[in-house]
Amino acid sequence: MRRRLPPLISLRVFEAAARHLSFTKAADELCVTQAAVSHQIKALEEWLGVPLFIRLNRAIKLTDAGQKFSGPLTEAFDILGNVTADVLSQEVDSTLTIATFDSIASAWLMPRLKSLREMYPELTVRIKTIDKYSDFVEEDIDLEIRYGDGNWPNFHVTKLADEELFPVCSPHLLESDDQLKNPEDVLKYKLIHDEMMTTWEQWLTAAGALDIKLDDGLSMNHSHLVMQAAIGGEGIALGRSVLVADALRDGSLVKPIEFSLRSDFAYYLVCPKNIAEQVWISSFREWLLEEVSNS
Repeated sequence: MRRRLPPLISLRVFEAAARHLSFTKAADELCVTQAAVSHQIKALEEWLGVPLFIRLNRAIKLTDAGQKFSGPLTEAFDILGNVTADVLSQEVDSTLTIATFDSIASAWLMPRLKSLREMYPELTVRIKTIDKYSDFVEEDIDLEIRYGDGNWPNFHVTKLADEELFPVCSPHLLESDDQLKNPEDVLKYKLIHDEMMTTWEQWLTAAGALDIKLDDGLSMNHSHLVMQAAIGGEGIALGRSVLVADALRDGSLVKPIEFSLRSDFAYYLVCPKNIAEQVWISSFREWLLEEVSNS
């Protein structure tokens, strides 16, 4: 008989929230935001068609349905965790080598590895930065986070995120009496150019700028250096949405103009087809997709 089961991620989040009777503590345990916990709980309640929690002013309580659901679910996760740990400790190589470009590694992946280590403490991770795509034959690489068009038919490919391009700069760079209102207003400032990406002229044209006169500005060939220059107040850069997400969140960068240009490229997780469903490969893929969703 075919099992009818809710999404696994929603079940994990509900189990943690029910055990702690706290969305905040569940978020801390799972290394996600409280908003992500609330979203998953709501999705599970909608899937089941019943409320699982009673939301009070400063607390939550399980409903009758929530109490009925939480106990067996905790037991099931305990059994699954114990069996998984036993299998991994005896039969599976717990080392993953992940390759990617240095900008992706430094600006996005590295700040999130703590979450991966906390979720899978028995996993050993090696990060290898590359300047071209791997063939997975001559190099000791299990997975690669690629930026491209996704057309790699000989490999197992999972799309992670689209990318948009838009101006970013330090909040200290903008003068209070001279805010940017129109696309061509960026030309009042020094521009930072990324030699490997969409040009300022392309963005300005797509944004409908009426007058495009570019200066030489500051030019770099690595996106993470471009971002650091922008944070340092050297000028305005074209931010890559995935790579600048954390800097926008913590306020070290701001987005002075709303217009965004959708890139022709996106981010993908790539590996050989014959290892795509191995336990650590699929575990890393599930973790990575959740991190992308939360950020």
